[in-house]
Amino acid sequence: MRLHTVPPGSVTMNQPPVPAFDLSAYLARIGYTGPVQATLACLRALHIAHAGAIPFENLDIQRGLPIRLEPEAIMAKLVGSQRGGYCFEQNSLFHMALTRIGFDLVRRLARVRMGGDPGGRSHLMLLVTIEGDTHLADVGFGGSCLAEPLPLRKGEYDSAGDRWRLRPSDWSPGWELEVWRDGDWFGLYWFGDEPVVDHDLIFGNHYTSTHPQSRFIQNRLVARITLSERHSLLNGQYRRRLNGTLAEELEIPDEASFRHILRERFLIDLPADAGLRPVDGIAP
Repeated sequence: MRLHTVPPGSVTMNQPPVPAFDLSAYLARIGYTGPVQATLACLRALHIAHAGAIPFENLDIQRGLPIRLEPEAIMAKLVGSQRGGYCFEQNSLFHMALTRIGFDLVRRLARVRMGGDPGGRSHLMLLVTIEGDTHLADVGFGGSCLAEPLPLRKGEYDSAGDRWRLRPSDWSPGWELEVWRDGDWFGLYWFGDEPVVDHDLIFGNHYTSTHPQSRFIQNRLVARITLSERHSLLNGQYRRRLNGTLAEELEIPDEASFRHILRERFLIDLPADAGLRPVDGIAP
C-alpha cells in the first residue's frame, strides 16, 4: 500500500497516478530525438546518448545518503534532478527505457575483475536481443564504460577510441569483457546466464553503497563517456582521454575546484550545502 499526502484543496478524483517511468522525460534528459523503435540502430543511438548525458557518479554515497532503486527514485534523481548514478541506477534506468520501447532484454549481474580475480556479483549490465542477435549494453561501468553496445560473440571491437574483447571465460561458464590497456588485455568483468531478480540488486546495492571496503565508500568516482572523449575523476585526479589517448590530466586542489570541474566536465551541479566526505589531497 502506498499512502499519498494531498495538499488541502487539491482535487483527487479521477487523477491518474504519477508514472514510475516517463519515456518522454527520459528521452529529453539524454537529448534523443530520433526514431523510437526496437532496432539495433535505435539501441546504439540511445546508448550513446545516455552515456554522454548522464554521468557515472557515486556522490550521494560520499554524502552519506542511501542509494534507492525504486523506479520513482531513479527517475527523480537521474532525470528530474539532472544527476548521475552508478550501475544499479544507470542500467536500471536504461532497462526501464528499453523495456518501455519494446526491446527484448534481460539483466545480468557481473563479477568485477579490474585486472584481478572475479569478485562478488556487484555490477548490473544488460543483454539485449534483436532479430536473434544478442548485444551487451552497459551505461554504468565508470571510466571503462561502453559508449555503445557490443555484439555478444567472441571477437575484438573498436569503439570510442578503445579496443574491446569479448571471449568465453576460462574461469567459469560465461563471458569476459576486456579492454586493451598498456600492451595487454585488461579484464573488466565476468558475467554468465543466471537470471537476476530485484532482490539481487538490493543485496548488491547494499554492499557497494555501505560496506567499508567498497570502492564506492572509499573514493569519489565520476565519469562521462562519448564516442570521442572519456572524462574520469578519481578523488582529486581528473583525466580526459581523446580518441583513446590521454589529452589532459589535472590535480584538483580544493572543494571549490572539485565543484567547478563537476559542472564543466561532468554536467553535475551539486547543491551548495551538499557536503562530501573529505578525501586526501582536496582541501576544504
